[in-house]
Amino acid sequence: MPGSRASAVHNTKVCGMLKAPAGTRWFAAPEWGWIQAAVPIICVDVLPLRCRAAKIAQLGLILRATPHQGPRWCLLGGRMLRGESLAEATTRQLLETVGPEVRFTVDPDEQPLYVAQYFTEPREVGGWDSRQHAIGLTFAIPLEGVLHPQGEAIRFEWFTRNELPSPEEFGFGQEKVVAACLARLDEPSKSR
Repeated sequence: MPGSRASAVHNTKVCGMLKAPAGTRWFAAPEWGWIQAAVPIICVDVLPLRCRAAKIAQLGLILRATPHQGPRWCLLGGRMLRGESLAEATTRQLLETVGPEVRFTVDPDEQPLYVAQYFTEPREVGGWDSRQHAIGLTFAIPLEGVLHPQGEAIRFEWFTRNELPSPEEFGFGQEKVVAACLARLDEPSKSR
């Protein structure tokens, strides 16, 4: 069918619909921009935990540049790739953000602790991401080993609950997500 297959850097169209080329897991930039503007984007986010004596001792955050707020403290994470399971996406995001020496366990059927929503304009509920409407599936995962901030992470730091950054220092309104995760982790049936 003429015009149904573009070059390797572009996606194909089948019956007028975008389709990623065989063997790829993502769309090319022009199509991605259209998708990002048209539909909610699914992301996985991780609240790193440092546990001692089966209790949460510290929470981890990265300092990163945000597209609309400048450098801010944030959860680790990002969008899922086509064909990834939640566990695979979570694992990839952790390795890309804090390096290959981090140690953690993610159950193959791990489910999020909290589901966050991000809107392109600030609202009473949810967070704010000027680039896209996004749904963040948030996991709380104990981490061990050596953490090397990389990729979007300028810095990684552990915080006790009493030392967390102020709401103004968080990016994307994620202070609300951290608070919601902590509340759920404090419930007896959710504690790790």
